[in-house]
Order: sequence, then C-alpha cells, then structure tokens
Amino acid sequence: MEFTGTVHFNFDSYDVWRIYTVLIRASQDKNVSVSVEWRAFTNDDLATGAPDIRALAACEAVRVAYPENHEKFVRALLTLVYQERDKPGADKTLAVAAHVATIDATAVLTEADGAGLAQLESTVAEARERGVSDVPSIERHGPPVLIKTNAAANHGSAAARLRLIDHMLRDDGIWEMTKP
Repeated sequence: MEFTGTVHFNFDSYDVWRIYTVLIRASQDKNVSVSVEWRAFTNDDLATGAPDIRALAACEAVRVAYPENHEKFVRALLTLVYQERDKPGADKTLAVAAHVATIDATAVLTEADGAGLAQLESTVAEARERGVSDVPSIERHGPPVLIKTNAAANHGSAAARLRLIDHMLRDDGIWEMTKP
C-alpha cells in the first residue's frame, strides 16, 4: 500500500499526535509506504502571537525555505511538543527541531517571526478554501477528511488503521463517523 497526501496539523490537538504515530508505525510495515506533506493549520487568530502560532509559522517558513528538511523539522517538533512536553513556539524548542532537521536555528527563528507568519496565513486560507475546518485533516483523492480519535487509535495494527483511512479518503470524503 502506498499512502500519500497532505496532513493538516497544529499543536493544539492530541489527535494530531495519534495520527502521526499511526503514520509512523504503519510506515514500519514492509508492505506500506507513507509519504505525506505536513501543512500547518489553525482556527486561532494569527495576530495573537501565541506560541502555537509561532511554531506553525516556523513550520511553514521551513516548508518554503528548506523543503527537503521540512518533514524532519515537523516530526522533531511534534515529538518535542507531544512527547517531551516542550512549548511549541519557544526558542529552545524551535532550535532543537532545526538542529534535528539540519537547518540553521537562527534562520528558523528569524523566519518564524518574519516571513513565516505571512506564509502561515496563506496556507491556512488555501486549506479553508479546500474545505479544511480543523485538525487533523487529511487530503487525498478529493475533499479533506477530519479525523477524531481516542486512545484506541494507537492500539492494534497501524497499517490496518491506515488502510481504513485510505478507504474513507478514496470514497471522496463522504464519510463522517462518530461513536459515543
């Protein structure tokens, strides 16, 4: 199975971490190839300067300036925020993620506070036009699918979970499934 697409994420939803870990675990299966693009998304006011906004701006700045290092940067940031409990927009957090992604930390911090915010605004606007309303949303084969999870998302076969998500995406995103 080859799974490609765009994952819209932020640092406010634990569902993002769960989807990230499903993707990572599924990619370890020799029959699964995962190649996704990570795109920052938020419903928060970008003018607030909140730590999450700064981290998302850094992600978008890295995506544009260092596309070959973007996925490593996002993966490092997700790990630092969700596993290490670091503050997403803190200088130290962004610097460590930059180091892991082999990017100059000073450049990342400068871009996070500069051009990254404009890029984030553009990315969020484009995503909204395509129907993204929250995170984590995955785009592939048509409209985005918003995925909400519970703790069971990290149990069982990650490859099987990814196949289910892929099936829902192939059905043009017509599904909305909830369970009490």
